[in-house]
Amino acid sequence: MPNGIILTGGKTVRVLQLPRVTTTAIAGNAQLVMYDVAPEEDEAFDFDPGANRATRLDYVLAAASGALTGALNVLWQKEFDLESAKSWGDEKVSGFVVKVAKTAGMTKKDATIEDAIRFLEKSFPMAADKLAAEFGWSLQHHLRDFSHHPSPVGLACSILMQFTGKGYGTDTDGRFVVFDLPAVAYDPECQLIGRNFAEKIAFGTVFWALHLVSDMAGSSSTPGKGVGIPGAFLSFLKELSSLPLFQGLKVPYSRSKDGFITIQQWISKLFNGTAIKTKGGKNIRFDLRAEIGLLDQALSQLKAVIANEVIVRCLYMLTRLKTELERCEVSSVSDLRRVKPANFLPYNSRALTRMVTVASSIFVLTNLSIAAVRAGVESKGNGGEFARKFFLRVNFAGVGRLAFALHADWGYMAEEIAEAWDERAKRRQDVFDGFHFYALDADATRVAYSLKLAAVRHDYFNDHDEKRMKLKRRWTRAWRTSVAEGLGVDSGDYFLNEGQACEALEVMSHAKAGRVRALLIAQELLDFVPYQRLGVAGDKDFKGLKAGTSWAKDKFPQKQDAVDRDALKALEDRRCGYERDLSGTIPKMVLGGLAVAAVTAGTAGLAVAFVPGIAVSLVGGSFVGLSGAALANASLAALGGGALSAGGFGMAGGTAIITGGGAALGLLGSSGIAVAASMGEDYGRFVLQECSRLLAFLAVAVDRCPHEAPTLVKSAGDAVRRSVNGIHEDIARERAKGDRKDNKLLKQLDGGLGYMESCLKQIEKMQERVPLDDGGTRLETGV
Repeated sequence: MPNGIILTGGKTVRVLQLPRVTTTAIAGNAQLVMYDVAPEEDEAFDFDPGANRATRLDYVLAAASGALTGALNVLWQKEFDLESAKSWGDEKVSGFVVKVAKTAGMTKKDATIEDAIRFLEKSFPMAADKLAAEFGWSLQHHLRDFSHHPSPVGLACSILMQFTGKGYGTDTDGRFVVFDLPAVAYDPECQLIGRNFAEKIAFGTVFWALHLVSDMAGSSSTPGKGVGIPGAFLSFLKELSSLPLFQGLKVPYSRSKDGFITIQQWISKLFNGTAIKTKGGKNIRFDLRAEIGLLDQALSQLKAVIANEVIVRCLYMLTRLKTELERCEVSSVSDLRRVKPANFLPYNSRALTRMVTVASSIFVLTNLSIAAVRAGVESKGNGGEFARKFFLRVNFAGVGRLAFALHADWGYMAEEIAEAWDERAKRRQDVFDGFHFYALDADATRVAYSLKLAAVRHDYFNDHDEKRMKLKRRWTRAWRTSVAEGLGVDSGDYFLNEGQACEALEVMSHAKAGRVRALLIAQELLDFVPYQRLGVAGDKDFKGLKAGTSWAKDKFPQKQDAVDRDALKALEDRRCGYERDLSGTIPKMVLGGLAVAAVTAGTAGLAVAFVPGIAVSLVGGSFVGLSGAALANASLAALGGGALSAGGFGMAGGTAIITGGGAALGLLGSSGIAVAASMGEDYGRFVLQECSRLLAFLAVAVDRCPHEAPTLVKSAGDAVRRSVNGIHEDIARERAKGDRKDNKLLKQLDGGLGYMESCLKQIEKMQERVPLDDGGTRLETGV
């Protein structure tokens, strides 16, 4: 079709050849529709380079940069060594003092450091030197006199001295003191205090700074080797230690009688050189010269870190520039106007952020590996020497850069993790769909928790031991808080009182499929085990607490007419019977094992165990009794299996929900490996308990809910069958790996699979007795 303009129905349609927007020509026509007035729903979209994710090439290039610069760091980074730092600082400071003296007017040719110090001392005297005796003479007065500190506090004290005629510092015990300047400081022939405002400011700033330069390399009598001035770090410590808060504070010191000295004494020893000695026993003063040397050693760490940063950003820019030039089909200088710098400049990019994270991670790993190898070779098996040498070779600047990189990348990481888990959940959701009939919705969940609270309250109100009653009340408060936090509700408003909960249950039972929901709630209440561990501080205080009453069996049937005593007894008896049938052992042994494992799925009502950003509290109901790493692993396994929720729950925090055994069996079918690995030997007992609960519920529902029973049984059979198939797939996949380490895990899976297959056979028998009518429809009772 030739190019042309077609007018139709108030809009202009231009038929044109498709433009070439890639390196490969595309044949065909397109219609460009131009409305006189754009429709309201139309939106404009623009390319956002920051949204691009890192490619495989980006990861490779970033890793290579990190490894390269991490290795080169060996050549660039200086080891922390105070003796060499002091020597380097002495040399640099001496040269600096000579340069300053010449700049200030010293004209002597071939001037030495001694000449420079003498010139500066004479040209720029300071009034504070008249208080040398008060502040400890040569060894200490530069430390104790704050005006000799090259710090903001030192500058402030120097200016204050000019206006107040007082010196500020500490006494021998490190307490803050103020001394009056002697009369000689005001001698007009040797002016040390300014006569007017301008002179005071000049003496307090310019003269102060140049006098400190004369002092930093020692005195004219001991040039380059004598007492200098404290550096910025030591000055800060000294000023801080003079505060009342730090008076009496002690630090370890092996050479003292009791092994401790005050922080003020330790600072003094650092400055006068008695705190640190070389291997040869030489004292090292920790003064400005030492600090300058250490700073140089620290800054040497930045070379490799900066190189890594520059290389990564250059690589990012080059790869994006190439892509941008191809996109714009640049073949001449004039074509460059189509290029968008934002698409290749190395900033504000998701991909670049990830590349920096990868490069920084590899850099740190390379640095730590090399440091460990070198320290191991040089220490020759001496653990203390290994730790010292390893620590001195760590590139702390690189570690800090990695921390910042992770912080910047965390938002993208969290988004990617959430997307990955969401995708996995969608793939696994079919396993759970069949169990919706066996999960409580939000309203039923509230009633179930409220009835459990009523049961606990009845128990502790009837406990005649006052101490035990108080512990039970504490547990109840903690449990309520845990439930509320898991559900994201207000603890004060969420729970119904006993009468309200029973009334709500009755109303619920009279609605469509209400008797089934009432049975689910009754089963949750019967299996509720109070005073279990909550995973909170103070759990050990509740150890040994047990319920002394059974409100669910004794009082609950009298409080409502939705579930009678016979139904409760049937639920309990059937569960015990199915435990016996599935396990092939006597009920007492099975129940004993279950009590030890404490894995009553969905029954203890513990909305606990949030693993921040990853775990969801589904396992708070499914893995009662687990705590610490085991509970975290189980939480992760549950999330990996897909979402089971009333309305859904997200990665951040999660939502605690009540689920019956069917929901937990769905979890097994979708994440059998993960759950088995996290639960260990408890996995088999857990599966047995869940299967027994499901069968007991179905059996009672068949007797008491004849209209809903056919659909319930069919749904259960389909869902359990899918779970069985899921576990079969897990076992086949693990066996294909051929790893003997997995034999124990496979044995656990086989044991759980046996219970699941036996459960399926029981359900199929029920299905034969209550076949689904042709006109039957799926029952909507759960989530």
